[in-house]
Amino acid sequence: SSIFIFPPNSLIKSSPHIKGHLEKHHIFFGNPNRKLSEEWGCWCYLTPEEHRGTQGVHNNRALDLQLKKDCQYEFEALYGHEKFMEVFGRNYLD
Repeated sequence: SSIFIFPPNSLIKSSPHIKGHLEKHHIFFGNPNRKLSEEWGCWCYLTPEEHRGTQGVHNNRALDLQLKKDCQYEFEALYGHEKFMEVFGRNYLD
């Protein structure tokens, strides 16, 4: 299951409760991070527009970084900063 929680001020409003087609977005994508995101619950559901649209996370670097920061915060609340660095090797909160 996902550890990711959209913060109240998030630009993305998707949730598993929205009806219609949703796509799974791995917060830390690319090899090997996609697999690690799946393993550690660092993913969320997005609408196709939020995911791949012109202002979606894959086409909007600022949004991509914000999701990474938000997810790192949630990860560290559960497992700590050292574990995040061990697993993903990069700090997005600085």
